[in-house]
Amino acid sequence: MVTVLLYLFGILAILSALGMVFHRNPVYSALFLVVTFFSLASIYALLGAQFLSIIQVMVYAGAIMVLFVFVIMLLNLRKEVRLPIGKPAQVIFGVIFGLLLFVEGLLIIKSGSISGTLGRYPQ
Repeated sequence: MVTVLLYLFGILAILSALGMVFHRNPVYSALFLVVTFFSLASIYALLGAQFLSIIQVMVYAGAIMVLFVFVIMLLNLRKEVRLPIGKPAQVIFGVIFGLLLFVEGLLIIKSGSISGTLGRYPQ
């Protein structure tokens, strides 16, 4: 049952994070971020880190998000500002850099030899 809940909250966290990134309205993006924070707090609680879960809710979903929403309301954002796409050289550099980071991540995962010591697993 715990595994199912972990997957459920993980999927909810990913979907709400994507909603936060791709939504055009800043208030809705902030609300999606709150859902992401609560999903992460639920994952922490399921993994046995109750203190971290409570701190996640109090600090991030509470205080930080109140500050974000206050700033959004204070700025009175109505229209979306369209930024021009950069010069072709900047776009090409960005794509090449992103691909290099992706390939580097794949190589690290494929090597399978991440050094470190194993600790005790929580029961």
